[in-house]
Amino acid sequence: MVRRNVPLAQQVVYEILSGIETGNLARENGLLPSESDLSKRFDVSRATVREALSRLEQRGVVIRRHGVGTFVAPRQPVLEAGLERLESLSTVAQRMGLETRMGEAEILERPSTLHEAECLGIPSGSPVLCVSRVILTHEQPFAYLVDIVPNEYLKTQDLGDSFTGSVLDVFLQRGEVPLSHSRTDILTEAADGHIARRLHMQPGETLLKLEAQLYTRDGRVIDYSLSYFVPGYFRFRVIRRIDPCD
Repeated sequence: MVRRNVPLAQQVVYEILSGIETGNLARENGLLPSESDLSKRFDVSRATVREALSRLEQRGVVIRRHGVGTFVAPRQPVLEAGLERLESLSTVAQRMGLETRMGEAEILERPSTLHEAECLGIPSGSPVLCVSRVILTHEQPFAYLVDIVPNEYLKTQDLGDSFTGSVLDVFLQRGEVPLSHSRTDILTEAADGHIARRLHMQPGETLLKLEAQLYTRDGRVIDYSLSYFVPGYFRFRVIRRIDPCD
């Protein structure tokens, strides 16, 4: 089970998640083995198992009942989206009937960094609007979203009091700039301390990361965004068709 550069408790988290997913760990009633049994199973101390279970409890994966045991929590709906359609996280959730809300948010106008400027195709230091926020479902944080937009396209006052977390939806509702497509890279990344605190995770835990550039019809980049998802809440679907010429 040993993996370099991954804390031991996090390795146990991965093993428990894998065991739950395959159905090889919990009983029919969802009861997990005791801390002692898990300690022997994964060849780690009970303290390490206890820390791993605590992390899973914070994420809503397990429920710990004092004097009874640890149970797998009822599975929450998973947001699923096809990569062929560009739509906001809130739109996907609404279509599935899943309630989400914006939690902690920071909206700031500031100079762009060199990397942001390169991604947006603007001079370094140009004014941008940075919108960072946490998205929750069932009061559990599952996504941390960051959008960087040149001030010429969006300012703080443009968001208004009704902003619910989607910059894409703001652009679509205003309809002032014709949008074309998004170029998105799908990555995994270890959560740093800043993101881990907002998602109630431990630093170093693995996140699904989307890094995207939103293009207008005339080829300008109107938005550079970073989206971080807690594993288990979001799943992408890719539809691949046979070329009719083959």
